[in-house]
Amino acid sequence: MNKIIPTVLLMMLSTSVFAAKEIRTSEMTSMKDKVGEISVSLRNSTLDEATAALSKKADEKGAGFYHITSIEMPGMGSDVRATAEIYK
Repeated sequence: MNKIIPTVLLMMLSTSVFAAKEIRTSEMTSMKDKVGEISVSLRNSTLDEATAALSKKADEKGAGFYHITSIEMPGMGSDVRATAEIYK
């Protein structure tokens, strides 16, 4: 039991270390290596969950950074659509 808690904490910390970082428009001037675009569509979600999904997808594509280009909750439901550009 004593080894489980530190192991879980290390796993949580190591996951966040490698997560793609969201960049703002003002930070984009230093980004030179655009590697593509990504999008997510989530049902019954929040804007925060959509941002997390974009970060995960950017990680899967090997990007270190992403810039959200659109995020919306169309209609009266809680569905979320978001797109982003990804950078190395």
